[in-house]
Amino acid sequence: MSGMHMLPIYYTTTNQRKRKKGKKSQRLLQAEIEHEKYLRKMGYDPNVKRKPAPLKTERVAKQLPDDIPMSEMDWTPCLKRNAPAVTGNYNIGQAYNKGNLVVLSTAEASDDSTGKRR
Repeated sequence: MSGMHMLPIYYTTTNQRKRKKGKKSQRLLQAEIEHEKYLRKMGYDPNVKRKPAPLKTERVAKQLPDDIPMSEMDWTPCLKRNAPAVTGNYNIGQAYNKGNLVVLSTAEASDDSTGKRR
């Protein structure tokens, strides 16, 4: 064995040698020419320098509406809504052996064989 399996991943995945570029086939050259024609037809001009989109930090933030003054806006914290109260007499238990917990009726809860192997 060469011992390469014991080296860190950097030494086994990087290659310092440059790969030779192969010659393009006639078919590939023809496909590239057709693709360039298509791009020009769609309005793309490779000679025109375009500005890249601005970074997210440079974009203009959304402004608050001007018709409502800041002093009149409601700045109270948004609290969690109260959960609906459970009304009624529910029983939660296993309906079957090694099963999940489910809502049981009073008849099922009072049955001795509920939740046991039958």
